[in-house]
Amino acid sequence: MNLPDISNRFRLRQQIFDFLYSQIEKGTLVPGSTINVKQLTQELNVSRTPLREALAQLEIQGLVTIRPQRGVVINALTYEELVDIFEILGALESQALASVFDQIDHQTIKAMDRCNREMALAVKNDLSKQFHEKNIQLHNLFLDLSKNSVLKTTVSNLKLRLFGFAVKRYRNRFKDAIVLEHDMFIDMIRSGQKEKSIRFLKEVHWKFNYPENFIQGGSDI
Repeated sequence: MNLPDISNRFRLRQQIFDFLYSQIEKGTLVPGSTINVKQLTQELNVSRTPLREALAQLEIQGLVTIRPQRGVVINALTYEELVDIFEILGALESQALASVFDQIDHQTIKAMDRCNREMALAVKNDLSKQFHEKNIQLHNLFLDLSKNSVLKTTVSNLKLRLFGFAVKRYRNRFKDAIVLEHDMFIDMIRSGQKEKSIRFLKEVHWKFNYPENFIQGGSDI
């Protein structure tokens, strides 16, 4: 009896998952849009089984909703969910910072500061996607020092959920507030204020206290 090659099936499913994940991350698949499963199987030249398994994995992570007979929808993010995700990220990132604080060296601090300067430039030039990418890069400079792979994967997935909001035009004063908070956070790390920087990350930086219309469309006031 010939057993099915489970390893190849798993690799194919993971490849499809990685592809769809990257399309959501890049904004090619936007929140609210629908994936046509039949069409996608043809475009990727794969069977429905590994594609559906990859989509099921995305659904578990909250990125899509599978609707029988109606396709697969890329999940939009409500304001309430955004606030909840900020709170979770604050708890997770502050925990990671506590565990790696003593490993953050001068070069890492310089790299964080450089990312923040690039974020400020992105605000000035109205480059929302670049602002978002540099924001993630800055945080990853200390998160990557952590050995907790589950924590890092969870943070990455939660930030992907935020991507639909991030590529929209945040009001510039919200972006400027993030840059200013980064400056304060980096200064705390530079001066060795471990407990203060941990509290700041959790209780200030990831504490979303803005009204809904502060991050969505409209004039920049």
